[in-house]
Amino acid sequence: MPTALKKVHSGDPLVIPAATFNAFVDSARDFQERQRSATKDGLPDWRQTGIVLVRNDSGADRERFDVLGVSGPVITPTDNPDAFKERVAIKGVVPTGAHAGRFAILLEPVKADAFGRGCVDGVCVARVKMNDEGHVFAEAKDGQADKLESGAAGSASLLWVQPPSDRDPDPTVAWVVAKIGLPTSAASMAASFAMITSKAGSAPPYRYAATQATMDEDGAWTQVGGGAAYNNVFNLEEQGAGGQWVNSLVVGDVVLIFAAPDPGVDAFVCTRSHYRGTY
Repeated sequence: MPTALKKVHSGDPLVIPAATFNAFVDSARDFQERQRSATKDGLPDWRQTGIVLVRNDSGADRERFDVLGVSGPVITPTDNPDAFKERVAIKGVVPTGAHAGRFAILLEPVKADAFGRGCVDGVCVARVKMNDEGHVFAEAKDGQADKLESGAAGSASLLWVQPPSDRDPDPTVAWVVAKIGLPTSAASMAASFAMITSKAGSAPPYRYAATQATMDEDGAWTQVGGGAAYNNVFNLEEQGAGGQWVNSLVVGDVVLIFAAPDPGVDAFVCTRSHYRGTY
């Protein structure tokens, strides 16, 4: 092939070998096919599943690490079935309450109506408003496109949080390493052991606070240093009319604790069976 594509000089007789002519035809066909493909869907090619193309439909230019809610695919099966199956490209909008667990973290600045890369699943850097330094989850916030917001539950798991002393200029906004794409149900159903640290209220159900706890080989429970902190905790045993007769929890009790069923609710539920005498 190298000799078949040998260049000629000005004034040389033009003799085109069959191999050279066929190479020209193959190149032309390849170019036309790529042109048809680009015209068909207008999208650059990007095939990695956790990182997808995001069209910025938020109405404003966006910065790297901004948060956009997913409002659907750019191309639907009705628009073009083949293009829909070929690659994923999503429309990104300013998050609303409906975008809990359905958002992308932009990996590059994206102009309004333009395409850029965004992470919808996996580990990435993000900005988070830390409502509580004990929070280990975060979620997209209604009307907020520049950062996530920490909470007792959420679809982003915070693997590392920048210490408050290192934050600048706003000490409440931290850089984090987060694992996003955690199913809402998984975040809601994850359970751990915790030790009750405080109790508030004048009647059941009382409002408790707790700290992550662990047990040693002798069955002794202790708080986990630097572990998760749980505020706004409610005891399932104290719910309903029958809960009025349940012995309430006391500081030091160990409970099994769950995030609230709705990841948008900053609360926990816990359970610990109490013997109530004769049933």
